[in-house]
Amino acid sequence: MLASAMTWIETAHDATGREGISAGYDLTKGWLPAYPETSGSSIPTLLRAANALGRPALAVRAHEIGDWLLRLQSPDGSFPGGVGTDGDPLVFDVGQIMQGLLELWQTTREVAVLAALGRAAIWLASVQDADGAWRSHAYRGYANTYSARVAWSLARLWQVTGDPGQLDCVARSLRWMLDQVQTNGWIDRMMVDEHEEPYTHTIAYALRGLLGCGRILGGGLGRQCAEVATRAAVRLAELGTPLYPLLPGEIGPGFRPLADYACLTGDAQMVTVWLHASRTHPWLRDRAEDTLRRLSTAQVRQPVEPAAVGALPGSWPLTGRYQKLLFPNWAAKFLADAVLNTESERATSY
Repeated sequence: MLASAMTWIETAHDATGREGISAGYDLTKGWLPAYPETSGSSIPTLLRAANALGRPALAVRAHEIGDWLLRLQSPDGSFPGGVGTDGDPLVFDVGQIMQGLLELWQTTREVAVLAALGRAAIWLASVQDADGAWRSHAYRGYANTYSARVAWSLARLWQVTGDPGQLDCVARSLRWMLDQVQTNGWIDRMMVDEHEEPYTHTIAYALRGLLGCGRILGGGLGRQCAEVATRAAVRLAELGTPLYPLLPGEIGPGFRPLADYACLTGDAQMVTVWLHASRTHPWLRDRAEDTLRRLSTAQVRQPVEPAAVGALPGSWPLTGRYQKLLFPNWAAKFLADAVLNTESERATSY
């Protein structure tokens, strides 16, 4: 499962001439342009898989992607948002690119990489509102709580630099997000805008970001983040639906199932979330492993469409609303993370 997913990611990288990883393979359009955000967030997976599989060529690709991203960075510290390289910068995309650059810096200690991270952090702070939310340069202008992953990137950078401004940015963001938590454990604003319901993909983003921040910060704020995310993870694990062990592709307030399809990207992410939360709720490991076994059956293995072999669909069935008829690069990335984390004592992949 892991080897096949990484081979497909290599193919998606080759599809752009190794100028970032293709956003994915669309059954109606073919290979899509490079996606800076998910190219960056794939760097930690490439580096980790290189060691796990004994395939150093994966690490070479991770460094190539890092060099490509550094060339894309604007003087103000931002990166292009969305698919392609000419989009307006988006807060979430910058945060995910930082995850990859942080992992490269841990590997190389290159001054240029750390400097790029510092510029990105300054840009994120400059577009943050006083209450801690990100509205300017947010997707569709909507302040969301899945940007907990952005706060997590900044928290990881703060661990390196000790910069109090970065810590303040993280703390203000998290306090705003914690204000969105309802008494039943539901976290508001986990969707891309007010007119849609949250995908399991964005729900998992929110929980993983909160868990990551909780682990780094500790203390009262960190403990609160971890507790909120763990409570929500347990509620999701307990959902009984016809899709079990997969989750409904869309879930609404009060943990109410809203879809009859699965968002496989979100299910793959939830494997890592449940593994992390199993430190306090050991039974969640079984829940994670059940989901991973089901995902293994959805990974493309037969060469009916050769370009998709090794990939994971955005939705199951393929006609589901999330990334319809598309094999997103981030689905394969999160599937690889799920495998790596299941085989490890620590859920570390980003």
